[in-house]
Order: sequence, then structure tokens, then C-alpha cells
Amino acid sequence: MPERVRKIAIALIILGSIARAGAEPLTVVGFNLQSGESRIATLAAQVAAIDDVDIWGFSEAESAWAYQLRDAAADGESARYWFIRGTTGDTDRLMIVFDKDRLEEVRHYELHHVNIQRKVRAPLVAHLRLRSTSQEFLFLVNHLYRGSANGRHTQARLLNEWAAKQTLPIIAVGDYNFDWDLSRGDTSHDRGFDLMTANDTFVWVRPSNRIVTHCHPKFRSILDFIFVAGAAKQWPATSTILFPQASYCPDTAATSDHRPVRATFELAAAPPPTAAIEAAKPPTLEQLLERIERIESHLGIGSKD
Repeated sequence: MPERVRKIAIALIILGSIARAGAEPLTVVGFNLQSGESRIATLAAQVAAIDDVDIWGFSEAESAWAYQLRDAAADGESARYWFIRGTTGDTDRLMIVFDKDRLEEVRHYELHHVNIQRKVRAPLVAHLRLRSTSQEFLFLVNHLYRGSANGRHTQARLLNEWAAKQTLPIIAVGDYNFDWDLSRGDTSHDRGFDLMTANDTFVWVRPSNRIVTHCHPKFRSILDFIFVAGAAKQWPATSTILFPQASYCPDTAATSDHRPVRATFELAAAPPPTAAIEAAKPPTLEQLLERIERIESHLGIGSKD
């Protein structure tokens, strides 16, 4: 390899490292807790075992579980957490738990028009602001209609229409009941998925390990998803379905019949104070090449092109 090419390669690696160091991660998890057929003590232990989560979106959560889920989310973390409870769904509520040291709640609300005939749950929305950068976004937790395909499809279409009108980035987690087949998902899934993602409004953050997210023995599909919309589609992201071990299913009377799904996003880091901007400015490629040459000359390992 020519000497200058080698030095340029080293410089580009350094510049890439500087850029990645400037990213600020945001981690979210969606988890259907199957209230009524699970035990909060077991669920809380599972939540506590998952570290470094900034926002949790729970579905099928009993309202009385809020403080235990908050404490479980905070277990082992050097941060304070708080919760937002949905008001619909009888005992199968929606809930958001978030790191209040990193995130400030601007407001929260429910999309009651998406709660078909008031029979299921109104999607729960938290308008949050990242304290370090003032980046604002909407975090949405859903549980779409399982018992009615028409109802579920209407909900998916209404969510698409709502998201298309928003100006803030959106992260949407939850149990969508879209039955994405593990082997033929691109062509074999519930029509709600197509209605949700129509016009590229929502995009699925596809997990790296696509395994079943629920323990029903009859189906081999994904029901739990993390979607993004708006500017959040441009955030680099990775996703994983948690508790992948085969022994997780079938569920017991103490555990949920759903697996949690996690996604981590890379957001732009906070800008430095004005006085420090020049001092913190990354070096140019030519400046890096000059530094590499000086170091190699000092060490006696440089060579001419």
C-alpha cells in the first residue's frame, strides 16, 4: 500500500471515531406484560435485568403496577424514573416509564379517536425533550385490536394519518398484532402493517434477530414492533428482540407471553458552548496527515512516498 494512502486510511478512521463519539444514544423498549396472566414481581425482575433503557413502553399493564415498574426500570441505573399511565383498556392499560434525569416531559395525551368504539386502548403519546440537546420527539405506545381485523386495520390507517401530520420525530413501540411471518413476512403479514407504513410514513426498525415475539404455539410470527416516523427515520438505529432463549416459551402463570423489543438510536450530541466551538472543532484531513507524519518522524518509522 502506498505510504500516503495508508496515512489517509488512518486519518479517515480517526475522523470516523470522532464523529461517532459525538453521537448520543437513546434506548427504548416495548414490552407487552400480559396483565391478568402474569405476576408483577416476576415482570419487575425481568425489567430490572435490562440495563441502560431510557424509555419503556408497556402494554397490558395494570395501573397499580406503575410504581413497581418505575422502580424496576431505575434498578441499577444512576437516574430517576417516572411514569405516565393511560386511562383506557380496563386493567389492560398502556404505560410509559422514562428517565426523568435525561428526559423532560413536555406533555402527554391519548389518541382517543384511534380507540375503536371505545372497546380497546387509546394510543398513549409522550412529548419528550432530551435535556442535553433540547431535541424534542414523540414517544408512542400502542396495543392494536386483536379480536377484530377491521378494527385493527382502521387503527393502523388512523395512526398513519396522524403521524403524517406531525412535525416532531416519532418513535412508536407496542403490540401491533400484525402477524409478521418469520419465514415469509415480506409477503405474509397482516394488512395492518401495510396501512401503518403506507406512503413511507412509518418505517419498521427491523430487529437483527427476527424470532417470534409471543409464545402462542400455533403461530410463528412477530406481533411486537418498533416503528419510526418523521425525522426519526434518519436516526441510525439498531433493534433486538430480547430473551431469545427457547426456554422463554411457553409462558407461565408468572411471566408474559410476549418478548420485549429494544431499539437504540444515535442522536446528534449537544453542541459545545460558543467559546469552545473552535477548540473542539475536529481536525481536517490534511491536519491529521501532518500530525501522523510528525509522530512517525519522531518515532523514526516514517518513510517517503
